[in-house]
Amino acid sequence: MKSKKGLGSLLLSMVVCGSLLSACGSNSNTSADDSENAEANAKVAEIVFALPSFNRIPDDLSKVTNAINAITTKKIGVKVDFRLYGPADYAQKVNLALQSGEKMDIFTTLGQFSNYVSKSQVAPLEELLPEYGKELTAILEKDFGPDILKTTTMDGHIYGIPVNKGMALPTNIIYNADMLTDAGISADNIQSVEDLPAVFAAVKKKSPDVVPFGPINVNPTDTGLVNLMKGASKVDYLTDTTGVGVVIGDNGKVVNFYESDVFKNGIQMMRDWFNAGYLQKDTATTTITAMEMVSSGRGFSFLGGYSGMEVGQTLSAQAGKNIETKRIAPFYFDTSAVNAVTWMVSSTSKETEASVKFLNLLYTDTELINTILFGVEGEDYLKVDEHHVKFPEGMDANTVPYTAMLSSGIVGSESLQYQFEGINWSDVELKLKENKDTERSPYFGFIFDQSQVKTQMSAVNNVVNQFLPALVSGSVDPETIIPKFISALKDAGAGAIIDSKQKQLDQWLAAQQ
Repeated sequence: MKSKKGLGSLLLSMVVCGSLLSACGSNSNTSADDSENAEANAKVAEIVFALPSFNRIPDDLSKVTNAINAITTKKIGVKVDFRLYGPADYAQKVNLALQSGEKMDIFTTLGQFSNYVSKSQVAPLEELLPEYGKELTAILEKDFGPDILKTTTMDGHIYGIPVNKGMALPTNIIYNADMLTDAGISADNIQSVEDLPAVFAAVKKKSPDVVPFGPINVNPTDTGLVNLMKGASKVDYLTDTTGVGVVIGDNGKVVNFYESDVFKNGIQMMRDWFNAGYLQKDTATTTITAMEMVSSGRGFSFLGGYSGMEVGQTLSAQAGKNIETKRIAPFYFDTSAVNAVTWMVSSTSKETEASVKFLNLLYTDTELINTILFGVEGEDYLKVDEHHVKFPEGMDANTVPYTAMLSSGIVGSESLQYQFEGINWSDVELKLKENKDTERSPYFGFIFDQSQVKTQMSAVNNVVNQFLPALVSGSVDPETIIPKFISALKDAGAGAIIDSKQKQLDQWLAAQQ
């Protein structure tokens, strides 16, 4: 309310001054200045930019919004209405705006790229990028490769801009290093997933009250076990997250992942761990996260996909424990690994040119991206050196007036983002190098058009949500449950999805020749 009153007072003052000037006769210099100001104001476009934040969201965003606009209005003539939503609310808020006609210009997909395109909710960008997004395109191609925008192209149209970050996310075992030492185990003993049971047994023997592993994330689209299997066995989900209709390896044959030996062997491994007492008994239903278990000292380890080698330091600060990580399976680049976090311009936007100008600045301007992430220098953060920042004395992420630092992996270019004090800058360079060096699926760039099987996709998703959590947590007998799972998938229309995907993949492969 204060900002609106301030604006009203300013407008009133302008009206009064204008009246006085008219009464006293015109001044040529003043008139010229007024004309220039009016022309400048007329050129400023206004856009809505919606960002998910994984930090505490303050009630008042006016100070950081003003700081953003001080940059954008000067550099590109764009004023930003900055919206910040929590991850649980983000998709709902964005979808409500898109469906109701409320102004919404720039938003991110959070894994729903194909869904937004199929609903015609996003604007094509291929005609705007050459003029308004040249620098953006150049930095993406430099840091990732010339084929990056294939991952956001459907039917010849570019529908989004992938976030420019470390996108190669090898599977890591994240563990309490002090517990490992107490158990008499060296980190050198952990080289692959096959080494973990001996580690869990040693930890359990030393600390019987500690849960050696998990609880595993049972979200079907974000389970550490499934990502482990995907990376180790080169599984391409072909841009949908149901798991029916994948290619394993390079034979081009679309199969049901849940019928594969890769899936069955992974589930049996989890069942063996569960029966050995390495997971808590309610791991399929608990709402406590693995990170909360580790932070409380009740948990030893969990699986996670992380880029770079410095994540242990960040997690240590978050957990208040000595956390280390060890890579146990490689990453495998498929299309979804890139377009899962994609910035899009709404098809209802009246300011598409201004939106692309803003995206271009977001990916190329150090001042803008760090204002969005860290807020106002001196109040929300302090500079340590060229690349590093810290919180003001006596403050942290929960007490500073503003921070969105945990959104660093979903917005802009990581190479321009400040790192927190203690993080080795070379880790950022490593992440970008691994983006180029990590093996890519032969089907990289293929995007499945789900429009012909929407009903089946919905029904299959319901089945996956029903069966997969219990299976990946090891809490049910796979020999009994997997056949029921596969039967339910077939009844829901898995075959139609596989056939549709195979046909599209064959056409896509033929077009690549």
